[in-house]
This record gives sequence, C-alpha cells and structure tokens, in this order.
Amino acid sequence: MIALRKSNRSAKPERKPGSKTAQQSVEDKYRAKTAASPGDSGPLNPDDEEYMKSVIEKLEQDLARRQESYVRRERQYQVRIEELERMLSDSRAKKSSSVSHDDTMNSLRSLHKNIMVSISQVQERTGKILQEQEKDLLRAFRARLYSVQEELETEKNKTDDGASAWIDKSKQLETEVEWTKEMADRLDRLNQSLTRENQRLKTQFSMQENDREFLVRQLVSVKKDNVRLRKELADALKDAERLREEAATQMDEQELGSSLKTSLLPAKSSSGHGQKVPPALVKRSPSIAGISGTSTAMMTPEVDNRYKEIIKRLKRVLEVERRNLRQVRNAYTADLQTHTELSIFLRQCIEDVKSQLERHTASPDSGGSTVTILGTTFHAADRQKVIDLLLSQERVLSLLYAKAFPLPGRHEAAAADVTAQDLREIFNNEPTRETLTSDGEGDAGAASSPGTINE
Repeated sequence: MIALRKSNRSAKPERKPGSKTAQQSVEDKYRAKTAASPGDSGPLNPDDEEYMKSVIEKLEQDLARRQESYVRRERQYQVRIEELERMLSDSRAKKSSSVSHDDTMNSLRSLHKNIMVSISQVQERTGKILQEQEKDLLRAFRARLYSVQEELETEKNKTDDGASAWIDKSKQLETEVEWTKEMADRLDRLNQSLTRENQRLKTQFSMQENDREFLVRQLVSVKKDNVRLRKELADALKDAERLREEAATQMDEQELGSSLKTSLLPAKSSSGHGQKVPPALVKRSPSIAGISGTSTAMMTPEVDNRYKEIIKRLKRVLEVERRNLRQVRNAYTADLQTHTELSIFLRQCIEDVKSQLERHTASPDSGGSTVTILGTTFHAADRQKVIDLLLSQERVLSLLYAKAFPLPGRHEAAAADVTAQDLREIFNNEPTRETLTSDGEGDAGAASSPGTINE
C-alpha cells in the first residue's frame, strides 16, 4: 500500500508537465506557423498592429482561462484522488482481513487506467479544439495580412508613380531653366551688340545730318548762283539786243545818209535845195530794218545754245565734285567713327589697368622699361596687359580688321547716294526757298562759278 501510494503520488505530478508540454507544443506550432507566414517582414500599419495586439490579448486571455480550468480540474482530480485514497484506506482498514491484496491492486489499477484514459481524452479534445482555433486564427490573420500587403503594394506603386512623375517634371524644369539661361545670355549679347550698333548709327546719323545741312547750304548757294547767272544771261541778252538795234539803226542811218547824198547831189545841180527825198528810198528803210531784225533773231538762238552748253558743262562738273565730296565725307565719317570707338576702347582698357595699378601701389616697381600714358607710368608688363585687354574685345578686332582690310565697293556705294534725279532737283528752275546762313559761303560760291564759266 505504501509503495502504491508513493507510485500514485509520483505519478500525480507527471500530469502537469504533460499538459504543459502539450501547451508548449501548441505554442511552438503557432509560433512556427506565424514565423513561416509570408509578408511578416514588411512593416505593418498602426491599425494592423492594434488589431494583432487585440488578437494576442484575446489568445492570452483564452490561454489563461484554459490554464485556470485545467488547474481547477487538476485540483478536483486531486481532491477526488485523496477521497478515493481515504476511502481506499478505510476500506482496507475495514476489509483488510477479507479482501486480498491482489484484488485491491487490480481495482486500483483499473481505476487508475480509467482516470488516465479520461485525462488523455480530455487532452486530445483540448488539443483538437486548440488546433481548430489556431487554424481559424491563422486563416483570419493570413487573410488580413494578405489584404494589408496588397494595400501596401498599391500604396508603394502609387508613391513610386508620383515620385517618378515629380522627378521627370523636375528634370524637364531643369532643362527649361538651362534653355532659358542660354536664351537670356544670347539676348544679353544681342542687346549689347544692338546697343553698340545703335550708338554707331546715332553717330552716323548725326554726321549725316551735318552733311545734309552742309549740302543744303551748298544747294542754296548753287541756286543763288543759278539765279544770278540767269539774271546775268538776261542782262547780257538785253545788252546784245540793244547793241544789235543800235548797230542796225546806225547802219540804216548810214545807208540813208549815203543814199540821200547820192540823190541830193544831182538834185542840187538840177533844181537846187529844198527838194524832198524820193519815196523809193523812204520805202527802202523798212526792208533794211527787217533785215537787221532777222539777223538779230538768228543770233539769239546761237547765244542761247552756247549758254545752255555752258550750263550743262557746269552741271556735270558740279555733279562730279559733289560725288567726290560725298565719297570723301563718308570715308572721313567711317574713319572718324572707327577712330572714336578705338579710342574709347583703348581708354577703357587703360583705365582698367590704371585701377589695377592703384590697388598695387605698395608693390615695388619692376625692372622693365616704362612709358607714360595719360599721366600714369606704365611698365612693359602693364603695356602688355593693356594690349591683351584691348584685343580681348570682339568689337576692337572687327574694327581693326575692317581698317586693315576694307571691303571693296564701299566708297562707290556711298557715292551712289547722289542720283541724277537729285541733281535734276538741284538744277531745276524753281525759285529757292532757303536762305544762306552766312554771307561768306554765298560769296565763295559766287566766286567759284565765274571761274568755272571762264574754263
């Protein structure tokens, strides 16, 4: 009996580790399945974490409840075993004499076997229930995890699409910015070149205005000379007509006198003084006057033609001189403008080098040769800096190239500005509307015209 009780007591604690090992096996299976479930490496949303925490809490509560029920059942079984042991001890005390030891052991063994069978059945049922619950939980968890993974994938795809779109847009904007900067630089250079061209055209326009004023004054003087020459021509024609009339009258008087003398000499010899002139002689005088008039009319076209030839020759000479003057003026204008721009560039370069020298006045002078420009002593290195700075500007190079290699046909194009129509307008017969600004220019023009006529 003592050995049986010891064996029963030693067997009683073995049931607890068995239940614990079953629970541990279930927990290990659950952990292995959860660890083997796909998609657990990715981060979960806060809502999913809360849901999993709630599921874990429920499982823990269920596990605690089941453990409590198992402990309660185990206590009940222990109480039952103790009661049975008491009953067994009482029965043994009462029936020790009548019941044999083998029957008691057999009954106890059968009872122990039934208890163990019932315990195994309970454990199997509990394990099956736990497995079913575990499968349901894993199924729900995997479904939820799969849906969450799909949502995460869709969100990742959305974010990737948005990021790629923004990256493409930023690259496009960068290219547009580069293109805009390049266009701004081109427009700036174009603006600078157009500004220089505008300055050059303004200078040329001012010089052309001066030329125009000079030509207007020359035109006024030429028109005055033309009017004066016309007056002189009219006066000369009048004087010639008057001289012809006087010569004709003198010739008529001489012929009349000679005819009268010849007619009076016979009359004196025959009839004496007081006889009238014959009418034939009187009628003859109008014919003489007509002859003198026709000679005067024949001489007038010859004089007109002569003066017209002189005027045409003067016009040709004046046209040639004006063309030469225009060529010289254009060449002088271009030369002066080039010289002015080169002087400006040279002065700017010298001022830049002077400013650099003023910043380095504390440094010792170099041993090279020096030259004084604009009141500042320049060394050989400084002169080289001025030349380099001057030659670094494209406009200076273009001016020097144009000066060294002038384009052909430049002066001819400038001389072609005065056309035959302009000359016809200059030498037309209309009265001039402008006056000379100074009397000296008119006197000079008047003095030059007779010399040309004499030629």
